[in-house]
This record gives sequence, structure tokens and C-alpha cells, in this order.
Amino acid sequence: MTHPEQPRRVRPRTEFRSRILSGLLLMALGAISPVMAEDQPRLQIEGGTAEQRQNIRAFVPMRRYECELPAARETRITRTAADRARQALRALGHYQPDIDVALARTGTCWDLKVTVEPGPVARIVEVDVRVTGEGADDPAFAAVVSEPGIAPGDPLRHDAHDRLRSRLTGIASDRGYFDAELSESRLLVDPESNEARIRMRLDSGPRYRFGGITLEQEILQDAFVARLFPFERGDPYNSRQIIQLQKNLRDSGYFDAVRVRPLLDARSEGEVPITTEITPRKRTAYEIRLGYSTDIGPRLGVGIDRRYVNRRGHRYNAEAELSEKRSGIGFTYDIPLADPLNDNLSLFTSYTTEDTDTSESDRFQVGISRIQRLPSGWQTTQGLRYEYEDFTVGDVRDTSRLLIPSYRINRTRADDFLYPRNGYRVDLLGQGAAEQLASTVTFVQLRGNAKWISGLGAGRLILRGEAGLTGNARVEQLPTSLRFFAGGDTSVRGFGFERLGPEDDQGNVIGGRHLLVGSVEYDHPIGEGNWGVAVFLDAGNAFNDFDDYDLKEGGGFGVRWRSPVGPIRLDLAHAPDSKDSFRIHFTMGPDL
Repeated sequence: MTHPEQPRRVRPRTEFRSRILSGLLLMALGAISPVMAEDQPRLQIEGGTAEQRQNIRAFVPMRRYECELPAARETRITRTAADRARQALRALGHYQPDIDVALARTGTCWDLKVTVEPGPVARIVEVDVRVTGEGADDPAFAAVVSEPGIAPGDPLRHDAHDRLRSRLTGIASDRGYFDAELSESRLLVDPESNEARIRMRLDSGPRYRFGGITLEQEILQDAFVARLFPFERGDPYNSRQIIQLQKNLRDSGYFDAVRVRPLLDARSEGEVPITTEITPRKRTAYEIRLGYSTDIGPRLGVGIDRRYVNRRGHRYNAEAELSEKRSGIGFTYDIPLADPLNDNLSLFTSYTTEDTDTSESDRFQVGISRIQRLPSGWQTTQGLRYEYEDFTVGDVRDTSRLLIPSYRINRTRADDFLYPRNGYRVDLLGQGAAEQLASTVTFVQLRGNAKWISGLGAGRLILRGEAGLTGNARVEQLPTSLRFFAGGDTSVRGFGFERLGPEDDQGNVIGGRHLLVGSVEYDHPIGEGNWGVAVFLDAGNAFNDFDDYDLKEGGGFGVRWRSPVGPIRLDLAHAPDSKDSFRIHFTMGPDL
């Protein structure tokens, strides 16, 4: 009878070898670990100020040395260290230092001990800076000559001398003095008297001018692109203008990549040719937007942006939005004027239908506006539009036809437009119509809204206000779009969308001629993440006469999430006069 052979436990030879090698490696590491644990040669400095000691360490690099040091090299090392320490102190104006350097052996390495007595500091007694050539009359050079940044009586510092020299050569490069030569740059020090004199001479040579400009692009007329140039051929060269040109081309919205280069090697006859290499943006962009708010519910938006229609830089935008309470479609055609970045003419038309708890309306408008960005940072819009609106408010249905001139001025500033910690927005609008000018009603109206955000501790304080005034018309004569309502996500929270305002005899909110709404809010982050909490208080109402103003209040708390697409806000609000015990408000989008 046979039995199956039982496997024998055999330790592989490779495993045995690996254990021997591991043991040998551990023994080797143990043998060399004391050496590896020992620091490199160290530099110890006594005396002087922290800045002086730091400068000596920079001048005496110890990493170049190893622990193994023959005795024959000790003298050379100490002498070199003393010389370098002396240079380090001279750079800070000390030309009579007392320096002692000693090398001390340790168990397996050595230390370098430097004892310093800096001595008195040298003082500037004369600063003589002169510019000759065409640049002698240049205000930029004149400012350096008159205020070099170093004055008699100042302690001597070599870095201040170097900065002065760099200012002169930097101005020469930035302002087109490409043949400038620093014929003299001397720092004279008398160690005995501790006095220093600075002498600099710059021969600027001629100032070059902008030469011909080469445009490497095909989508726009060269004459149109030239309107983006902040300079013309023959203007004095200035590197800031080169940077501004590059910024203008990028900000125009026509190009993805822009590179502007002065061809210094090709300069001749006092001119520097300029070349621009431009990559155009994709001509057409499509957009799909999804959103939600408790005011108008879920919404879907689509848009098409034609970034350049023709070689004259015209463009257009078409968009449509669909939601439960408000839907519409619009088309805008933009024509750049003399300054394409800051002056545009806009032709527009739109149709909007709205059905809320307080009103219904269908509105068509067509118009023209001129949008200008001012050097102060404000933007103005001068407009003229014709509106036709069929509306129902309460039990009244009517139609209005209005020719409305308007003027708007607005400005937005923020340290971060997606989630600002400090910033503000101001928007003011004046508009009106007259029966004598193709309108069914005469009115004058002023609207304004503002928002201010400021950091407060780890959180932010947010103040918001909105106001409106209407004259020369009764509220019953105004279409829905020109009446004022309050309540909702961005008005008085705790009330439904447009549920505040004057009412008719049946209790229907019909809107008012005037509006005053304010809000104060504080939000605070939670930990280091993107979540936060907020508390708020809103107050305001729409009304017809100031004697009848009935202030309504709402307040509560909320949760904030800084999502990748912008802030998302969820608020729980209570208003004592509301029909609801509390309301949930949900919004998303930039704070400003």
C-alpha cells in the first residue's frame, strides 16, 4: 500500500541569502550611522546684530566643507572665513570691524567660531548722480537725480547703492534709451574717517521711438485692431505701453493668446519695430445654463455668442430662458465705436412673459444704447427703447406703449468677483416717458440699488439697499415692469416673491410707485472648508405715498456653500406679518 508523498518544508536558498544580506546591510548602517548623524561643519557667530549675523552666514558658505579636514587647511579656512565676514560687514557699512575666527575640532567634525565687533558704521557725505544726453531732460531720470533715495548722513549700505544703479539702468531700458551707458559707478569709502561718497554718471544716448507695427492676425481689419493700440508710430518708446497693448488685445474678447514683442535687435534710425502674434478665439460659443431660486423656480437658459461677425469687430448675442414664472428671448448686436474697449453701441430686442402670484405680463421691447466705461471706473449707459406691454394686475388688464429714454451709471469693485471679502456694487437708473412722445403715460422714475461687503473677523458683513421713486403718474397707469414690489429671495426674506406692496380692494398686491428695502447680514465660515453660516435681517416695502409706508421685517439664518460655480445660499426666514410661519429661500450666483 502506497501513501502520497508529503511535501517537505525546504527553505529556498534565495530566502536564506536575502536574510544574510539584510543582516549585513543593518550592520553597515549601524557602523556608519554615527558619521551620518553628525552634522556638517557648523558656523557659530557671536556679537553683532541679527542682520549682520545673517549676512555673515550668507557670505561664509559652510556646505562646501566636509567633516574630514587636514590640519594643513585650517589656517586657510579661518583666513578665508575672516575675509568673507569682513566683506559681509562692509556691505552693511562697517569698514572697521574686529573679527576673530577660530576652528574647534569636535569628536568627528569641526566648528567655525566667529566673534564679531562690527565697529562704527560709515556715513554718506556726498551723493553725485548725473545723467547726460537726451535723457537729461526726461522727468523719470530727473526724479532719480533729485531724489536718489540716498541722502548725506545716511548709513552706508551697498544694497542701496546697487538699487540706485538698477533704477537708472531700469529707466533707460523701460523708456527706450537702449544705447545708454553707465560710464561711472563708484562707491568711495574712507575707512579712517568712516565717510562714503557715491558717484554715478549715465550717458543716456538717444531715446528710441515706436517703429512700424506688424499684426499677425486675419480675423479683423488691421485698421480696427490699430484702434486698440495705446500708441502710434513715432511716439517715444515706453515699455508700459507694450504691456498695455498686450492687455488691450486680451481684454478685447477677440483673441485667446497674445504676444507683443519689441524687436530690439532690429532697431534702426531711432525706431524699434513692434510685432504682435495673435491667436483668435473660437468664433462662436454656445452656453447652457441651469439654475434654481425659490422666487422663480427652476430655470433653463441657452445662449449663443458670436464673438466677431465681420472684420469690423461687430458681434451679437442671442439667448433664451425658460422657467415656471418668467421666460423670454433676447437678441443684442454690438458695434464697437472709436474706443472698442470702452465705447460700444448696442442694438437690442427682447420678448418676456411673466406670470407671478401678483401679476401677469407680456412685454416686447426694442431699443438702442451706448455703453461707455469711464477712466474713473464707472460705466454709463445712455438708452432709448420702445416697450409694448400687455399686463394684468389684480382684476385690471391694460396695455401700455412707451418710448423711454434712460440713463444708467453703475460700478462694481471686488477683491474676488466669485466670493469677495471686500467689495461693492452701485447701480443707479433714471428713466421716463411722455404722452406727447408716443407714450400712453407720462412718468419719471429713479431706481437705485447698492451692495457693500466688508471682512469682519473671520466672516463678512453684507449690507444691501434698494430704492425707487416714481413721479407724474398713478400706479394704476404704470405697466407691471415699472411698478415696485417687495418680498422674495433678494428683497425682504420671509415673504413670497413680490408679495409685498399696496393692495386693491380685493386684497390683491398691485405694486407701488415707490420702494425702500434694506438688509444687513453676517456670514461666517465653518472651519477651513467651503461651508459657512449666516444670520440676516431684512426690512422694507413698496408703497404709493410716504405717509402710507408700512415697514415689513423678516429675519433668520442660513447655510452657505462656496461651490466651484459660485456661492449657493439656503436661508430659513421668518416674518411676523407673513402668512407663512417661515419660508425657505434658495439662491445661487456671485455675491456682487
